[in-house]
Amino acid sequence: MSISYGNPVLLRISNRVGLFGVMLLTLSPLLAAVAYRGDAGESFSFLTHTLSELGRYEVSQLALLVNGGLFFGGLSLVVAFVTRLWLVSGVGFQAAMYLCNIVLALSITAVGLFPVNVGRLHIDAMLFFYLMTFICGVLYCTALWRHPPSRLGLIPAMIAGGLGLSAFCKEERDLLLMDRYAFGLFGADRPNLWWPAFEGWLMLLFVGIWLLFALSVIERADN
Repeated sequence: MSISYGNPVLLRISNRVGLFGVMLLTLSPLLAAVAYRGDAGESFSFLTHTLSELGRYEVSQLALLVNGGLFFGGLSLVVAFVTRLWLVSGVGFQAAMYLCNIVLALSITAVGLFPVNVGRLHIDAMLFFYLMTFICGVLYCTALWRHPPSRLGLIPAMIAGGLGLSAFCKEERDLLLMDRYAFGLFGADRPNLWWPAFEGWLMLLFVGIWLLFALSVIERADN
């Protein structure tokens, strides 16, 4: 079952806009991680620090870059998937998948707009991102299963969706997303591996892989 689009040129333009958004989402945290120095003067570690900490003003030196990258990267993905929703022929799982991806991208935009310093709004935006990651993963897997040339994309979608559901259901989810690390949980010293933080980065990694797949591989196979 193939996905049909009405305007290949506009589709390619939307691909570029979406890939630019993924690039912003990827590069801004990486650059901020290099410059990061925490409350205790520690360097950033993907094993023990969260994305929210990179966007925390007054501590993260490049917090504006991270939050701006999330905001504009999310908006770029919104534009890309709105274009696909407009171009796709017919309805069904493909249209539902793109609509869901639009909402997912909006949640990313909200995370950049409301950094961890603002408290509850940041928590709500992140929880919405976790939930939409799971829902999009389910729809994406269903759409790909009906589209045989692209079934390799099931792997990152399934992993990201599972991690999103796990993060959403954790009892300590609000604690994880609050303004200050540890919150009395570990004291001044971070553990060598803080699983909730590492799990969050794994989820972001597989969301990025599946977005790249959706923006390039599927359309390349169809065209």
